[in-house]
Amino acid sequence: MKTFYIILTLLMTILLGGCTNPGEDEYNKGIEAQRANKIELAQNLFKQALTKDPTLAEAYINLGYIHIQKKQFDKAWRETETGLNILQKTKKTIVMGAEWQDQAAIAYNNLAKIAFNRALDARASGDKDKQQQYKQQTIDLLNKAAKLDPENDMVQSSLKYVQRWPE
Repeated sequence: MKTFYIILTLLMTILLGGCTNPGEDEYNKGIEAQRANKIELAQNLFKQALTKDPTLAEAYINLGYIHIQKKQFDKAWRETETGLNILQKTKKTIVMGAEWQDQAAIAYNNLAKIAFNRALDARASGDKDKQQQYKQQTIDLLNKAAKLDPENDMVQSSLKYVQRWPE
């Protein structure tokens, strides 16, 4: 009987351990670090996750968000766009309880943040044409996010704000 329990325990360990994707542990630790505002640690963990699985869309999106926080908008755009492209191709997410569309909406929202920051920069420099172009790009990206996740309050409030933003 003791042998049966040992075999059962080993089998359960193998089955449960085999359920995670490569890089998922590092990704989850990265999320924890990000929530604790340990940005550099989170960035390193997301990069480690991508070393193990270069198709981990969520890690790219979170790296993009870190670059937004650091005001590194070109890097943020590239990372976020990479994650978004992977989501659109695979139509899968590792985030429990979420659909790939939810994650894609977050990616579009992050791209909209970048576009809006560019609109702010254009406004500060007095370039009204660029300001309008980036404002419209922001609205287009938020509309894509809203189409994917219409219940996302953050996207809806951002869209309303940008639409009211002065010309």
